[in-house]
Amino acid sequence: MKCGLQRTVLCSVMVFFSVAAFAQSNYAVLGGTVLDPQGRPFPNAAVQLVSVDTRAERHVTSNDQGIFQIPALAPGGYELTVQASGFGALTRSLQLEVGQQLALDLTRRVAGAKDVVDVAGQSPVLNTTDAAVGEVIEPVSIKELPLNGRMLIDLVLTVPGAH
Repeated sequence: MKCGLQRTVLCSVMVFFSVAAFAQSNYAVLGGTVLDPQGRPFPNAAVQLVSVDTRAERHVTSNDQGIFQIPALAPGGYELTVQASGFGALTRSLQLEVGQQLALDLTRRVAGAKDVVDVAGQSPVLNTTDAAVGEVIEPVSIKELPLNGRMLIDLVLTVPGAH
């Protein structure tokens, strides 16, 4: 009888902690809405995401509300291209960080003679998709900071507001 209770408690604890382990991920998620020039949702737009480092491609199509989502992306640089017949191709360079959930509103323009819009810039700092607070420490900082014994807490304390 006592052994059965211990097994039940042990199994309950294991299930509780395994659910928490799935909540954290190193992968980024890219999502957004494709809009026409009047700001209405644009369905069935072809969205292509190409990794700058590996040249791996991901293809998705926006749904009836113009929404698309590309999950499980490794951190790094990407080129996003949105295409649809009758509209110019929209190209954007992105830098995705660890665990980032980036949401974009992409407005299409009516096609001209080979119009290509190339927007290069940083993604917004404000996270509008969830309330998570995080910081990415650049590899240069990791290599060049004088860390005593390479303790993780020393890196955490380099982030403003960390306790």
